[in-house]
Amino acid sequence: TSTQQLGNGFVTVYPCGTVPDASNLNFQAGVSVPNAVIAPVSADGKVCFYASAETHLLADVAGWIEEGQSFTSLTPARVFDTRPEKGQGVVSVSKVRVGPSRTLSVKVTGKGGVPSSGVAAVALNVTSTQQLGNGFVTVYPCGTVPDASNLNFQAGVSVPNAVIAPVSADGKVCFYASADTHLLADVAGWFASIPT
Repeated sequence: TSTQQLGNGFVTVYPCGTVPDASNLNFQAGVSVPNAVIAPVSADGKVCFYASAETHLLADVAGWIEEGQSFTSLTPARVFDTRPEKGQGVVSVSKVRVGPSRTLSVKVTGKGGVPSSGVAAVALNVTSTQQLGNGFVTVYPCGTVPDASNLNFQAGVSVPNAVIAPVSADGKVCFYASADTHLLADVAGWFASIPT
């Protein structure tokens, strides 16, 4: 997440060394903006962050990919949509806003092309819309809500973000919002569990 910027610019996340001619996140001064990034790690285990304009940065780790671990892409499928005027996705949910007093729990395994077992995480595109205030969304494998955000929003501005979400032992992903917002999520793929 880029926040409290002193100008417009971009952030590049890379395995240190020479800064590549690429961006992972674009920002405008005064607008907090997150993005999901899969970042290669350097030989000594580091990741570097370059910004083209001065900005504060925060980063939350959601997982890691073991060398040789497989990702299976899917034709995107709508998992759910909380908006009353829209149809259900492959999972039926209550048609009310998610907020600090209502966390949404969704079983993703066995839905939208995701297998029923052997899934460590899913790749989602999560969108916040029709918000009643400014806030953030945290996507996590249920249980205790982590001190992290996957998507930041402002009231009245629809905003999406790519999220790689770990899946709980019973195949669920939970969605917490710090302010009331409608949410929708599309699944784009999944990561297999590593055999133990």
